[in-house]
Amino acid sequence: MLQLLAPLNYSRKESWIGILLVPPMAIAMNYLIFKEAYFSSIGNFFGATLITSLVIALVYVACGMVATMMRNKYPKYSQTFRRILLSLALYVLIMIAGISILFWGYDYTSFMGYSISMHDYGWGLLLGVGCNLLATSFNEGAAFYEKWRMLVDEAEQLKKENLQSQLEGLKGQVNPHFLFNSLNSLSSLISEDPVKAEKFLDEMSKVYRYLLRTNEDGLTTLESEMQFIQSYFHLLKTRYGDGLEMEVKIAPKYLSYQIPPLTLQMLVENAVKHNMILRDSPLKIMIMTTNSGKLIVTNNLQRKDRKVTSTRVGLNNIVNKYRLMKQEEILVRDDGKEFAVVLPLIQF
Repeated sequence: MLQLLAPLNYSRKESWIGILLVPPMAIAMNYLIFKEAYFSSIGNFFGATLITSLVIALVYVACGMVATMMRNKYPKYSQTFRRILLSLALYVLIMIAGISILFWGYDYTSFMGYSISMHDYGWGLLLGVGCNLLATSFNEGAAFYEKWRMLVDEAEQLKKENLQSQLEGLKGQVNPHFLFNSLNSLSSLISEDPVKAEKFLDEMSKVYRYLLRTNEDGLTTLESEMQFIQSYFHLLKTRYGDGLEMEVKIAPKYLSYQIPPLTLQMLVENAVKHNMILRDSPLKIMIMTTNSGKLIVTNNLQRKDRKVTSTRVGLNNIVNKYRLMKQEEILVRDDGKEFAVVLPLIQF
């Protein structure tokens, strides 16, 4: 009922708190006003209870609207004390108005022969303010608990997404297929070009070292990620030769900015997985920054004739990590000729 009267966003338990507090308060207020006459008949009891409950419910709804307005105006944790003080002042004014309507309204209509008593009116105001403080305490406690639970759930989800990100990155590097191709390339280079073989082995060790080092990190610098992706690309380039190209245009001032680790690896891996890599029509990957602090990863589209099943786990994982860290959403563009992912760079 209360939820239909106004958009209450104080807490999810606000309506239940109102349902629990309004009837007892109405009964206590009516006994203060009418004394024993309140219980003299069933008609008197239910009639007075209904009227007083409606007035108090409207006061409760009005206070809920004030609470919502104050939360929107003072959303920060540091503003909590100011928000509560201002809210309480308005709650008291609203409650005084509601109690006054009850006492003077019953006096004006002579309901059950009532004639106002200023002594009882004063006690009625104190009772209303006390109940108001009680309702505020319950709602603040419920709202605080809900926010705490939300933060705990988000932290757990972020931890889960981070572990999933690490798993996806490791799967792309450590799975037998990738390892077999890397070792096969290394084996061929050892006999054909020992110098290149040594370089390949060095870059391969850098890839695995980075994977192990970032295993517990939630964020890494763009500079570290670019150093890793250069090593990772060297392994791919050795395998695919002229069929694969990568261009990097990173403004130096953004190298200290941060992104989730293995983000670029996932995007490069997706490009290689879903597109044909041909010597006369190379797959071109570009990684660049914009003046607005965004990182863009693009590749030309030349999809494989045999469609590769895509779970989109890697891309969805990146999207979820940015969302859980309360960062700006990433953008994905696919115009049929080019695939692009725009990533916000994070600065603390």
